[in-house]
Amino acid sequence: MSYKPFPTPVRVIKQSQQNIIASAWDAVEFLRRWPGKRDNAYRRALQHCLDALDGIRSAKAACASFVTAARQAGILA
Repeated sequence: MSYKPFPTPVRVIKQSQQNIIASAWDAVEFLRRWPGKRDNAYRRALQHCLDALDGIRSAKAACASFVTAARQAGILA
């Protein structure tokens, strides 16, 4: 399985600690410990990242969904 690297790493802040999310795999791992509300943006990001790992969706699309969810949760650095 490929980790499906993101075009650009994403920086998020969780409990005053900065995290670098560099791939769909990293995003799935972070989403499983998601600090924010598990709303539609969260569910979409999780599904898109899982789809990227399965080769159904591009890493670029998964990254965009993750960034949107992080922005809405207020954790985008």
